[in-house]
Amino acid sequence: MAMTRQMSSVGATLANKPWPDEMEMIEPYVTGLLWFNKLPDQKATVEAFKKHLWHCHRFNSCIEGSKWVQRQTEMDVDYHFEQVELKDEKAVEEYAIKTQLTPLAEDHPRWKMFFLKTPAPNQCAVLAHLHHSLGDGLGLLFALSPLMGVEGGNPLSTVPLPSIVLPAYARKQKAANPQTPKKKGGWCSCCCSVFGAIRNFVRGFLVMLLSGQDSELALNEPLTKRASRLKFSGQRVLTRLPKVSLDLVKKARENHQCTLNDIVMAGLTGAIRRYCEECKDDRINNPRVECKSMVMLALPRDCPAEDPTVALQNKMLFSSVRLPVSERTRAERVKKMMAACDDLKSAAYMMGLTLFTKITSYAPRAFVNKAAGETWSKHTFLVTNVPATSVPMTWPAEGGEVLQGVTLVIANVMSQVSVLSYNGSLYASLVADPAVIQKAAAFGQLWQEEMEALADPSKNTEAAARSGDDSPSAALLQ
Repeated sequence: MAMTRQMSSVGATLANKPWPDEMEMIEPYVTGLLWFNKLPDQKATVEAFKKHLWHCHRFNSCIEGSKWVQRQTEMDVDYHFEQVELKDEKAVEEYAIKTQLTPLAEDHPRWKMFFLKTPAPNQCAVLAHLHHSLGDGLGLLFALSPLMGVEGGNPLSTVPLPSIVLPAYARKQKAANPQTPKKKGGWCSCCCSVFGAIRNFVRGFLVMLLSGQDSELALNEPLTKRASRLKFSGQRVLTRLPKVSLDLVKKARENHQCTLNDIVMAGLTGAIRRYCEECKDDRINNPRVECKSMVMLALPRDCPAEDPTVALQNKMLFSSVRLPVSERTRAERVKKMMAACDDLKSAAYMMGLTLFTKITSYAPRAFVNKAAGETWSKHTFLVTNVPATSVPMTWPAEGGEVLQGVTLVIANVMSQVSVLSYNGSLYASLVADPAVIQKAAAFGQLWQEEMEALADPSKNTEAAARSGDDSPSAALLQ
C-alpha cells in the first residue's frame, strides 16, 4: 500500500489551482539555472540526490489532491535527470523559460534536473525545475545545503541571513557584550510606542485589503485588462540583468546608510522611472502615480543538521510595497524606499500581516483564489531576494564543479524580478511578457546604471537626465 501524507494547507493550495480559472495561470514552479564552465558529473549528482533528498516525502512522492503519495520506492533516474545539448547560452535561457511554463507529469514526483550542455566558450547549466509545493526558496536553500561544497564544510554559515532565520549550527558566534542599563522613558514615550505599535499592526493587517490599482505606465498592462483580474498571456521572456558587484552595493549602502534590500528596491525603482522616461511616458512625473511591487518574505523554520529537508515548507508571507517612481532624485527614492521597507522590519506590522494571512487561510478556497487574483492583478511587479553562499561553491559537494552564477526563472501574472546574491555578486533576472516590457535588455542596462549611480554620491541629489544617444541604454531603447 502506498504511503500517504497530508499536505500543509499552503502546499495543498499551491498544488490545486491557487488562481481563479479565468486568469489561466500556469502551475507554480520554482525553476533556476546553475551556471558552470563545465557540467557537473551527472552520476555524482544522482548519488547526491539519492543520499540527501530521496528519503524526503516531498522528493519521493507524487501529488494527488491534497496528499503526498509515495508510488515509487526507487528513484526513476532516467526521468528525473535529463541531458540536453543546446547551441549557446541564449538557447539555454529559452529552454529554461519554456520549462518554467511547462508542468511536469503527475505520475512522478514533481521535480526534474536538466543538464544543459553547450559548446565552448558558452557556459553550460543545470536547470532545476521543482513544483512550488515542495518548498519555498529558503526551504530549498536549506534542504539542498548538503549538496553545496564550501571551504570549512558549513555552507549555511556563509549565507548572509539574520541569525533568527539561520539554523543554530550555521549561526556565527558573537562575542558577549556587557549589559548596558536600559533607559526608562516617561509615560508619554510609552504611550507613543504603544500607539505606534497598534498603528503598525493595523497597517500590516490591512495592507493587502487596501491596495489599489497601479497607474497605467509604459511597463504594465492597460487598466482595462487589470480591472478585475489580469489574465496570464502565456508569453514570457527571460532576461538576465547585468551582474552587480556586492562591493558596489556596499558603497551604495554606506552612501545612503541603508540595507541591501533598500538599495535593490531603490535601484529597481530608478530603472522603472528611467524606462518610462525613455518611453516618453510623462505619467511617471505625476506625484500621485501608483506603482507597487509584491514582495515575498520567507519566515524562520526548523532545519536540523541531521536532516535539512525538514526545512522544506512554504512558510512565507506576501506584502505590498509602494515604489516611489515619481521622485526625481535617487536620494529621495532611497529615502522613500527605506520608509516603505521599514514596515517589513516592524514586529507589529509583521504580526498584523501574519494574522491576516492565517485568517485568510481558513476562508473558503473560492474566496481565497478570487482575492489572490484581484490582489496580484493590482501590482506591476513581484520581487524576490534570496541569498546563497557568500563564497565559491562546488556543486554537488562530492564530484561537482564550481558554480559560476545563478539565474532564477520564475514567471508570474505580473512581471517578476528575482534577485539572488552569490559569491560577491548580485544575479538578477526579469521574467516578463514581451508585449508589456518590450525593451527588457534596456531595462537591465538601466538597472545596472542605477545601481552604479547609487554608489556615487555625486549622482544622488540631482534628477537623472535622460540617457544620451550614445549611452548603452539609449541604444537598446531605439
